[in-house]
Amino acid sequence: MTDRTQEAPRAWKPLLLAGFGLLLVLLSAGLFAAVPGALVDERAYAAATACPTGTRSDSCTTTVPAIVAGTEHEPGFREAPDKHWLLLTERGSDTVRRVLMSGPEPVFDAVRAGDKVTLTYWRGEIRIVRSGAAAQETWGSPTDDWRNFVAFGLLALPFGLGVLWTGWWYRYRYPSAAHVGAWQLAVGLVAGAALGCVGFVGGLAGGGVRDAFLITAVGIPPVACLAAVCAWWLLRRATRAADTSDIVPVPPRGNGACARPYAETSPTAWTASTTWWWGTGVRRPHRTPTGTLPAGHFRRR
Repeated sequence: MTDRTQEAPRAWKPLLLAGFGLLLVLLSAGLFAAVPGALVDERAYAAATACPTGTRSDSCTTTVPAIVAGTEHEPGFREAPDKHWLLLTERGSDTVRRVLMSGPEPVFDAVRAGDKVTLTYWRGEIRIVRSGAAAQETWGSPTDDWRNFVAFGLLALPFGLGVLWTGWWYRYRYPSAAHVGAWQLAVGLVAGAALGCVGFVGGLAGGGVRDAFLITAVGIPPVACLAAVCAWWLLRRATRAADTSDIVPVPPRGNGACARPYAETSPTAWTASTTWWWGTGVRRPHRTPTGTLPAGHFRRR
């Protein structure tokens, strides 16, 4: 047997894992840093009042009439959502504005070319489109912008920490570990990915930032149980694969004291394989898969 320290992973492998994990952690930190600004904009937008007639300001909202020039629907690519565009022309202007809506309802599906709508501006951007009693926010509305930052931040942070743990174990524990199993490398990634999914759902469905983090914290015990079950299952598989209780020694036939195997292709599929080594045969009757296997011939010295 060779020394496992000679088979230690090259330096770039754990460094690659550490760099990827650190990148995810830094990405989550940047997303969390953008949350306070998104909350400030949301509160300012909710508190904004209508501007005096004939004036516009960033601290108030302006309402102007417009006419629908048309609609455009772009199907999403793979996991990307569909895009719904309204083509609008303000009254007294020939300029057509292309506005991305937050979804198909309730205004986008209800209006047609030539319909009259009302546009609400805030800080120079169209935030709401109204048609009769129905009102729909555009993609530029600051309402719930914090959800995307929190959701993707909670998705990236646990997974990044799991990748960092895997890189650390691969760098400092793998060379000296007596036994290496798949669970030692997979448990951190599985736990990080599962907890990240819980945080992502919490960010999109929670009532606020505190609720999103609370949902993530509540998901830690179930994720820990999932990681433990995953580790137990992988360890059980490794233990069963290493079980040698079914190996039966077979004494050699004839007067040869030493036999040495050599490979030879057999035209038929063997259901049992015999390995001869120093006068003792080892037979494993049910481990051989179907197909063409070595015939088990040997020669004497």
